[in-house]
Amino acid sequence: MTRNRKILLSLLLIGAASALAGFGTFSAFSSTTANSGNSFAAGTVFVDDNDAGSAMYTVSNQKPLVSTVKCLKVTYGGTMAADVKLYTTSTVGAVADYIDLTVEKGSGNPTFPNCTGFSAESTIYSGELDDFVSTKNSYANGIAAFPGVQTQWNQNDTLVYRFTLTLQDDNNANGGATPLSTGSHAFTWEARNQ
Repeated sequence: MTRNRKILLSLLLIGAASALAGFGTFSAFSSTTANSGNSFAAGTVFVDDNDAGSAMYTVSNQKPLVSTVKCLKVTYGGTMAADVKLYTTSTVGAVADYIDLTVEKGSGNPTFPNCTGFSAESTIYSGELDDFVSTKNSYANGIAAFPGVQTQWNQNDTLVYRFTLTLQDDNNANGGATPLSTGSHAFTWEARNQ
């Protein structure tokens, strides 16, 4: 065997022995710790109402100065504190300019869409239906209302909204031979966490 080969073989053996010795030293001095049981879950934002998919009102052949009064209960089921706002993205027909709309917030447990048992707390909107549609048409300019004197909605909070719609005594509202109509429209409640 040549001298270079012997030196190389010797270095390899010394390196292997050093590695084994280092491994032995590491295993002789070892310590660990653990942090177990970790979990992560998102909070929820969820709002629902008691309409079961039905319209709050369907009015035809309405007389002037006769009011339609309907109630809807909104329940917040989210785990995070939230703001809930009322608005509409609907368009409405010409008669909306002659319909006075009042929206009140309150409490109670009325059976949709009736208002029996409703207890009013305050009026949150009063004006014409067409003004509501043009000024309360997104979350940004929607009407914030909170249960009681709270400043946020918490899980299982409820609020009852009473809608009163009255056709004005204005000859322009009758539409002549063809009655004016609002057309189908919707009210939206949107919750966003604070």
